[in-house]
Amino acid sequence: REISLPRVTAVESRSKLVQMQVSADVTLCNPAVLALRRLQRSSDLLSGAIGGPLVVGVLTPHRNGMTLAAKDTISSFAGVYRQVFSAGFSKGWRGGSVPALAGMPQFTAIGPVFLWTEQRFGSTSVAVLTASLAESLLTYGAQRRNAVIQYNATRVCASEHVALQSMYRLAGPGFVPHVSRNMFAMMGIRLFSPHSYEIVCRVPGAGNLSEGSRRLTADLASSVVAATLSMPFNHAFSWAACTPELERMGYLERGQSMGKWLVGNYRDKGMGLLARDLTIRIHYVALLFTAYRVVERSLLELSRADDLF
Repeated sequence: REISLPRVTAVESRSKLVQMQVSADVTLCNPAVLALRRLQRSSDLLSGAIGGPLVVGVLTPHRNGMTLAAKDTISSFAGVYRQVFSAGFSKGWRGGSVPALAGMPQFTAIGPVFLWTEQRFGSTSVAVLTASLAESLLTYGAQRRNAVIQYNATRVCASEHVALQSMYRLAGPGFVPHVSRNMFAMMGIRLFSPHSYEIVCRVPGAGNLSEGSRRLTADLASSVVAATLSMPFNHAFSWAACTPELERMGYLERGQSMGKWLVGNYRDKGMGLLARDLTIRIHYVALLFTAYRVVERSLLELSRADDLF
């Protein structure tokens, strides 16, 4: 008895070959697809690698303004920024390339280091302190160098110039205020923002805002408070970075000199100087952390979405 077998036509044969080829192509692409999927899920690392350098680089003129304000107690808010851009608009970003590159490890500390420490110890306060110390160790040298470059650019006499220090130096005069500044500045989006969000939601008319707009408003308001708290410490760091005499002092003597300078400035110049310095600081910190939080939240939402690849 003969058994009849199904006959395979030429069209079916070509179709099977095409299917096999497509399957092979997908198999070859699998490593790339897997890598893209892992990248999609690494929102905390991406926010530091992308968001950090972006916002730090863009806001370089604001950071240069804070540096000049620490050594200039006479100029107004507008006068400080006239000095920043005195050599031309593009010169407002003078010295910003190194801090922008340092923004990658800086915001890796603010993001992944903070999140890991918080999960490991279950304490937001411990996470803020740990991330602030890591941030300072990674960025102190670069930011001190940026401050000196901007300060020297406004000095007419070469004798007034401050020698540039290595950007790889981990600590020095102003390091303790640097850590304190980072800690208070970070509190805005990490500690204050959840409470600010609840207040924003209770404001009449807040229901007309989108969820993203309410969170943006909360982050901005929290960063304004954080900027106010961190201003004295940032001012002390900026002054110390451009005051080479501190190098020859011991730790206690440095602290006494910074405290005497800070208190003396505002006692002699009054509320006008305090208002100017707070305004300059708020302009920088509120924009810096609010913009970074937008990037971080967007990437987090992307990582939680269904696989895109």
